[in-house]
Amino acid sequence: KRGGLSKTLSKRISLAEKYQIEQEQQNHKSSWIKWWHAVFFFSGISVLACLCQLFLSYPYGFMMTSAQIAEVGIASGCEGGLERCICPRVTICATDTLSIILLALARCSAFFDYPLYMMMFLSKCHNINNVCRRTVLREWIDFGDMHKVHRLFGIIVGIETMFHSFFHMLRWGLNADIDLLWITTTGISGLAAVMITPLICWPMAVPAIKERLAFEVRKGLHYLSIVWAIILLFHSKSRIYYLIGIPALMYLVDYLFGYFVRNSLIENAFFERYGENGVALHFLNPPNWDKKPKTSYVYVMCPWISKYQWHAFTIFPEPTKEDHTMLCIESSGDWTKELHRKIKVPCLRPLYVLGPYKSPFSDAAVTTSNAIAVASGIGITPTLSLVLNYAGKKRINVVWACRDPGLVEYILHKIDIGAITKKSYAFIFYTGTRELALPKDLPSNIFIFTGRPHLEHTITGIVTAIHSGDGLPEEIYEAQEKIANAPFQQRMKVALSRVVEIYNKDEMFEYAVEETEKAAAAAVAEDPVPESDGTIDTAPLDDSDPETAPLLFSPDEVSEGQVSLKGLDSMISEFLGGIGEYSRSDIEALFHEIDSDGSGFIDRDEFDDFIGMITTESMSLSSSQHELLSAMERSLDVRRSSIDSSVHRSTHNNILGNDTTIRYMQNLLKYSEGDNPLEDWSIFYCGGSSKIAQILREVTSKYNIDFAVEKFDW
Repeated sequence: KRGGLSKTLSKRISLAEKYQIEQEQQNHKSSWIKWWHAVFFFSGISVLACLCQLFLSYPYGFMMTSAQIAEVGIASGCEGGLERCICPRVTICATDTLSIILLALARCSAFFDYPLYMMMFLSKCHNINNVCRRTVLREWIDFGDMHKVHRLFGIIVGIETMFHSFFHMLRWGLNADIDLLWITTTGISGLAAVMITPLICWPMAVPAIKERLAFEVRKGLHYLSIVWAIILLFHSKSRIYYLIGIPALMYLVDYLFGYFVRNSLIENAFFERYGENGVALHFLNPPNWDKKPKTSYVYVMCPWISKYQWHAFTIFPEPTKEDHTMLCIESSGDWTKELHRKIKVPCLRPLYVLGPYKSPFSDAAVTTSNAIAVASGIGITPTLSLVLNYAGKKRINVVWACRDPGLVEYILHKIDIGAITKKSYAFIFYTGTRELALPKDLPSNIFIFTGRPHLEHTITGIVTAIHSGDGLPEEIYEAQEKIANAPFQQRMKVALSRVVEIYNKDEMFEYAVEETEKAAAAAVAEDPVPESDGTIDTAPLDDSDPETAPLLFSPDEVSEGQVSLKGLDSMISEFLGGIGEYSRSDIEALFHEIDSDGSGFIDRDEFDDFIGMITTESMSLSSSQHELLSAMERSLDVRRSSIDSSVHRSTHNNILGNDTTIRYMQNLLKYSEGDNPLEDWSIFYCGGSSKIAQILREVTSKYNIDFAVEKFDW
């Protein structure tokens, strides 16, 4: 029986491994197949039609006998012993072998581009695409690829326009017909198009030129594409009127519709700086907007900066106001730097918004129940918008790498990330140099680390925790809610009864004494405190940073081996990070309870008496207190930080990920028996880092997880 079971199991593993290999191969192949590749199929058909037109006999094609050519009256006949050649009109007359080859190369290049011409204009019909992405077409067409398609096809057309012109002019020059370039409509329009093409393409595609030209100049030159399209309508007597004219007209109508119908004036938008390098923008949603816009972007024009520049930014629902929207704008280019320079203080100013248009993130996440949204820098805004859209419906975990301390602090203070991700994890990897000023008590499902993430470890850690059910984020969040609802004194005592089992009380008291002495020394160095009358300062503590809390006494009055209010507050913040938020009055009440002799300081005997009382009370906890203790144990286990850091760090390696979680994922795929156990997972990336995008592609390919990229380059 054991031998039979072993063979059956080996057979299953073998089949599972075979399936995994097939799936990886299929996934690798499918990752190279995009919907827009079909456009090149139509380009191939167009080239085939061109060849048929050139080499089929007249009247089905252009290939004519010498007698027929003589009858046309352009040339006397075929040359070089050819029985048939091409000469239906003066601009495409090729009577020898070399001329026929050059003509074929020139015309085939143009015919290949016809479908690309169409897509270049259709890909920028924002309003049409915005409607289509809500239809069943989204199942076959990824409308998030439109900018990529526009850019790629524009580069190809820019190259092949030169290719096409070169072979025509070479043929005319060899045949002594170069004057056709300025005496025929075809020659004049072709010369104008080939001169305009570099002005349209190069400033947008060549990095060296792009860096040296202002956006306003580059955008203005790019709009010469309308002139380019009109010129081509007169270039050839063919179906080019329909192939270029109709898409160009659709683009023009779409643009005018958006400019005059979907354009809204915001008369009193509120601007404020965040940190050292960004501006936040808040405004009431225009009447024609959806009540709760999905993950979208808008084009913004500030007339007091430039009346001609429109820039795209992701919008995010205002967390504290109904029907309001906010944007975070990072200073990176000329326009955004000028905006940051002009917003010196919070103010109200007018602006215009065009849109909103759905971003690629609005399409991708709806197909899976579990997702990991990876963001870098300002990419957090579309990421959080995505999470908010599906809050409570889908489990979307956030992994954010950012070096801008101002942006991290602004997001954490303005947006309740813990609430919108209460069924998910939020990992923040801070790579800046300045120390963060964090809120007093972060939600337990938010983890902040210094340094860059190991993306494979992080992703496998999240998937493993949720897939195995060991460390579900909602359990952590529910535990924290229980902590927040309990009175401070109760939370404090229950937490201390747990902490004294983990840490030595000598270590805790010594830490409080050290913090008291540090604060006193710092106060002397910065601003010597006048002699105190012994009364307690009632100024409120700064909840965002206990380091800024004022001393209660003059430094001269701090005796050796005693703890001030500041020292107690620092000790609580360091050792009891999971007790929730508390106020100045809370910590004062606790301080007076421990300071039994009313001296204004806590000595070692008073501290020991208090800990002893707490330990005795913990032996007779009520059922509600036991529940609170259980919740706080979870929070403390997840949140316990190292002594020398003020940044929230986690030692919960199974959530953060390691080699063990990688093996768990590999075994999950290996023993899946034909099914993909991760088919309900997807990963998204929003940001400008090509390196992060490449790493995520490798990870998702390895574990057969769907992947989408949003680089906000609309």
